[in-house]
Amino acid sequence: MDLIDFKTTFDGVLQEYVDEKIRQSTKLLDSVRINSFVQYIQNFIFSEGKRIRPYVLRAVYMGLGGEKEKEILHIGIIFELFHTMALIHDDIMDCADKRHNVMTMHKFIESQLHNVENAAHVGESQAILIGDLVLARVYELRYKIDGFEKVTLDKAKMNIHEMIEDVILGQMIDVDMEVSGPASLDLIDKKNRYKTASYTFVRPMLTGAVLAGANEDVQKQVSELGLHLGLAFQMRDDLMDLTGGDKTKSLFSDVQEWQQTYFTHYIFEHGTDEQKELLKSCLGKRLSDEKILELKKLFQDTGAIDRWKQQITEHLDKAKFIFEQIPLTNDEAKLSFAHMMRKLENK
Repeated sequence: MDLIDFKTTFDGVLQEYVDEKIRQSTKLLDSVRINSFVQYIQNFIFSEGKRIRPYVLRAVYMGLGGEKEKEILHIGIIFELFHTMALIHDDIMDCADKRHNVMTMHKFIESQLHNVENAAHVGESQAILIGDLVLARVYELRYKIDGFEKVTLDKAKMNIHEMIEDVILGQMIDVDMEVSGPASLDLIDKKNRYKTASYTFVRPMLTGAVLAGANEDVQKQVSELGLHLGLAFQMRDDLMDLTGGDKTKSLFSDVQEWQQTYFTHYIFEHGTDEQKELLKSCLGKRLSDEKILELKKLFQDTGAIDRWKQQITEHLDKAKFIFEQIPLTNDEAKLSFAHMMRKLENK
């Protein structure tokens, strides 16, 4: 099952759960306006999300001999809901208007508050609370996981809790970078390990391994595989921001949002004084077409793009080597990971 086929299957399970919880919340609220905010969760969750987290969770679990597919799909909802919460809050911090060509949660709420003087503030406040409501559902599902041995469940639940802490700490690093000078490579790497690799690959995959009953050595291999996939994924995402590979985002949105990446670090470390000043002058600013052309040339001429393309390849090579060592017994799971790695190579 490739990612597209999986998304179709999983979205049916997710849709049923989201429908039920929206009905539950709107019944409690009994407010037309606030209910419309909660109902917008539907638009947000089902706006082109890839479902990578439940996909790799299932692939590892089934690949290591797990047989409870229905249960593992419901556990996948935990990761997708947490992802939703993180995006809602992240969009507020990034002052983003759209995600996947759909209005962000806080901007949608603001748009519904006609003739309200502080509509922007209220939109952000309500969006934070909706993100918190989604997080509450994460914990609800975490406590309702059943069908597995207690020791296994306890370890899986702790892994999910650690994922939540990882992402929050990674986001705190990310926000702090907006008020600090050029970040060290170690700090950028730590942010991406916590904020991207952990909850996109490592934690979902490790949860699948734990619930499948894998031993400690295999769990370690799975975590290492997830780390290399996650770092390659983040580097590829940063690269697409510079080259226009993601059609749902404007070019150089990371620079415009004052995001420090592996690519910007390379320029601060290896660029001339003039090149560094050009990049500094663009961070956190809305960029004209002319300035974007300057930046394209900057990232190409400094060697930043070539350097980190090479690093993506190195991470994927390591991932392939580790993948071959993991005793997956399910051919479909093997094909799932082969598909994932091809997407990272060609994304």
